[in-house]
Amino acid sequence: MEWVISLSKLLNPLNLIEKAWRYFRRPKLRLYFDPDETYHTRTVVDMGGALGFFCHLMVSNDGNQIAKNCRGRLIEVSIPDSNGQFRCHPDFVNPVVLKWAHETDFGPKGIEPDIPRRLDLCYAVQSMPGVLRFFTPKLPTGNRTDFPPSTYCVRVRVDAENAASVDRTFIISYAGIWNQIQVSEAPSQ
Repeated sequence: MEWVISLSKLLNPLNLIEKAWRYFRRPKLRLYFDPDETYHTRTVVDMGGALGFFCHLMVSNDGNQIAKNCRGRLIEVSIPDSNGQFRCHPDFVNPVVLKWAHETDFGPKGIEPDIPRRLDLCYAVQSMPGVLRFFTPKLPTGNRTDFPPSTYCVRVRVDAENAASVDRTFIISYAGIWNQIQVSEAPSQ
């Protein structure tokens, strides 16, 4: 008898309509590079007010509900080997949380539909050129987060409590000049 009640609830047309409604209104995260929104020069409070050149990625919610507790993470950092193929950097072993731009903490944030947010990816400081820094908490994670000039291939993931996660890969070119960092989307493989 219990299975009949469960089956009737499952096949209830109103229940099916409600599930379909929630499915089509769910948040849909999109992680992308926008050259007009990526580069900003600002003072770095933690470094005595020195100028920093910041690179952001953009995250938007193309759904119809707020994406709850979104966080961005740096999943992988790769460097070119002698053949020009990207290989995982040996000093980057654990994913780390990235910071949302213009926020004071590294906590997750909600993303409203059609209101993109900037995700801090990396930066360099005028008073300390030659170091590319990823915008992560400086905790003992076993990871290197400050790197010398080079070309890097990074994989970033954005996830949320109520949306599917999104991974994208980007190329970062940094020759050591503090305000000349180039970010581009990596070609699809």
